[in-house]
Amino acid sequence: MTATTVVYLAGFGRSGSTLVERLLGAAPGWSNVGELVELSRTVARADERCGCGLPFSRCPVWTGVGEAAFGGWGEDVLDLLTTAQRRAARQRHLPRLVASPGHPSGASAALRAAYSRVYRAIARVTDARVVVDASKGPALGQALAGAPGVDLRVLNVVRDPRAVAWSWSRRVDRPHATSGPAEMWRIPARRAGAQWSALQLEVEAMGRLGGVRAARVRYEDLVADPVATLVAATAELGLPLAPADLPPVVDGRVDLAPSHGLAGNPGRFRSGPVALRVDDAWTTEMPARDRAVVTALTLPLLAAYGYPVVSRPSTGPVRGPVAGPVPVDRLETRSTR
Repeated sequence: MTATTVVYLAGFGRSGSTLVERLLGAAPGWSNVGELVELSRTVARADERCGCGLPFSRCPVWTGVGEAAFGGWGEDVLDLLTTAQRRAARQRHLPRLVASPGHPSGASAALRAAYSRVYRAIARVTDARVVVDASKGPALGQALAGAPGVDLRVLNVVRDPRAVAWSWSRRVDRPHATSGPAEMWRIPARRAGAQWSALQLEVEAMGRLGGVRAARVRYEDLVADPVATLVAATAELGLPLAPADLPPVVDGRVDLAPSHGLAGNPGRFRSGPVALRVDDAWTTEMPARDRAVVTALTLPLLAAYGYPVVSRPSTGPVRGPVAGPVPVDRLETRSTR
């Protein structure tokens, strides 16, 4: 049986994984599915909207995936996925997963078997050779590495942590939700900085110790030149795309087609032209104390990833995160806890 190739986007929320996912999902033979980890936890149970605009239960793609994988998304299937994720892929499980990647526990084996069926069904229903999963949590990604019939590669999406912390302090609507809070939760800057550092160290461990083939994309570089950045990243992953495979940038805009991505921020549920422009409001609007705290908490990795300790508003035409019909933070995704 041919293995299903999966590009797993890992990183902290509000770092731009939604844009990366949708650009890659537009390539021939690639299919993006949003935050797959949320399918059983929230999306199917609350019948949230798919990226195509239809409720999950009425989306022909996800209905087809459920039928192909399990004979349907019954409560027993959703419970199986949720329980397996909880028992095998919480962040506290990561040290064991990294230390023994080739020796899964019983819970890890159950998780791998279930996800193998889901990924295989996605590839079949969408006629894809590569599935892009933006679930982001390192523990889940490491747990799925080595799953039978799955060839998993990790793409780490990073953004300046001070911009990330500023984003987490802002209000973001959840227009795709059919129940629950109308806005996504917010977290204070000090917590965002600490979690950013911890999660990035976990992603580093996946690549260096966990035997997972990995590459990294800085969101700032992506916005400056999306095509060149993703061509380089996919080549590093061993899944090379040509420039012509990706949506072109015309007059500083990229056209995003609708997709079947699940969960996350509202940018996943919008389509059409997205303008690439500077969004460095945090450099002038973020309280100085918050900026100092986040800088201190992330200092070693700031240098490692090429971010300046002291940042000033950009004067260039195309450096910074992405904005579109809505502010940049609405185009990015939330983290997996």
